[in-house]
Amino acid sequence: RYKAVIIGAGRMAGTIDDEVVEYAASSLPYSHAAGYMKVPEIELVAFADLDRTKVERLQQRYGVPRGYTDYREMIECERPDIVSITTPATHHCEAVLFAAEHGARAIYCEKALCCSLAEADQMVAAVESHGIKFNTGTLRRWAVGMETVREMIERGDLGHLQAVISYAVGGMLHSASHFFDLMLYLAGDPGLDWAQGTVPNTDFDPQADRWHEDLSGLGQVRFSNGVMCHLLSTGLWAEFAAIGSEGAVTIMNNGVDFALRRRQNVCDGRYITYQPAPFPPFERTSPTVRLIRDLVQALETDGETRQGIRRAVNTAEIAFGIIESHRQGGARVPLPLARRDFWMHSH
Repeated sequence: RYKAVIIGAGRMAGTIDDEVVEYAASSLPYSHAAGYMKVPEIELVAFADLDRTKVERLQQRYGVPRGYTDYREMIECERPDIVSITTPATHHCEAVLFAAEHGARAIYCEKALCCSLAEADQMVAAVESHGIKFNTGTLRRWAVGMETVREMIERGDLGHLQAVISYAVGGMLHSASHFFDLMLYLAGDPGLDWAQGTVPNTDFDPQADRWHEDLSGLGQVRFSNGVMCHLLSTGLWAEFAAIGSEGAVTIMNNGVDFALRRRQNVCDGRYITYQPAPFPPFERTSPTVRLIRDLVQALETDGETRQGIRRAVNTAEIAFGIIESHRQGGARVPLPLARRDFWMHSH
C-alpha cells in the first residue's frame, strides 16, 4: 500500500463533501481524504495543519492515526509516497519543493497551482528532477462526461476540432484554472501559441507587477494545434462548448447535461443546419477517485499521469498571458510568457 499524507485540514482536505451532497454536478467522494478512503492501494496516515483542532476533527472523521501542526515534520516522520497539498495557493510552491526534496513519489496539489510563473518554474524543476508523479485538482479532466467528449473529438465525431469555448472565467488562477485545463484537455493537450485579452476588474493596475486579488479575464488563446480557445464573460457559469467542422458539443450546468449536434447540408447544399443527436451514454463516478487512481497507476507502471506538472503550468501561462496582453494594450502575447515574475494572489 502507498502511504499518503495531507497538508492542510480544510474544505478540500476533507469537508467539502458535506457541501455538495445534493449538487448533481459533483460525484462523491470529492475531498482528498474521502477519495483516498475509496482507493484500497492507499493508506492515509496523517494530516498537518497549523490549526490543531481542524487536524483532530479530520483524524476522527476518517480514522487517521496521526496529526501534526508542522507539515515538514509530518513528511520527515511519515516518509509518505503520496503528498496532498490543500493549503492556500500562496503556500503551494514551498510545500511542493519540500515534498519533492524529502522523498515524495507523487503529489496531488490543489489549484490554484501557484501564484507566479517563477514559482511554477521552480515546481517544474523539482518535480521533474525527482521523477515525481503530479496532478492538480482541476477535476473536470477526470470527469467521465468530459472524457467522453474528448474521445468523440479524437474519433473525429465532430470532424476537425476548430474551437473550444468557456462561457465564464472568474478568478483566473483559482476558478478559471478548472476551465483553462478543461479547454486544453478537450483540445488534446496541445502547447500554447499566444494569448490576447483584457482584464475587466475595475481596480486593476496594469503598471503593477503584483496583484492582491485573483483577477478575471476574457479573450482568446491560440493552441499550438491551431484550435482557438475563447474565454467569454457571460452569465453562464461552468458551461463550455467544443466546435468542430462536422458537429458541436455543448456542456451545460457544470457537466450535468451534454448536447450533441451534427452538421447537415440542406437545400442541395446551399445551407447548413446543426441537428440534435444523442450524446453517448456514460456512467458518472468520482473525478477525485479517478485522479488518485491515475497517480497510483503512474506509480505502479512508472508511467505518466493524465495531467503532469507541465500541463498544470499551462493554466497559469494562460492567466498571466491575458494579463500581459492587457498591459500591452490588447496585443497578442507569445506563450510561454517571457516575463515570469508577475505575482497574483489566489486562495
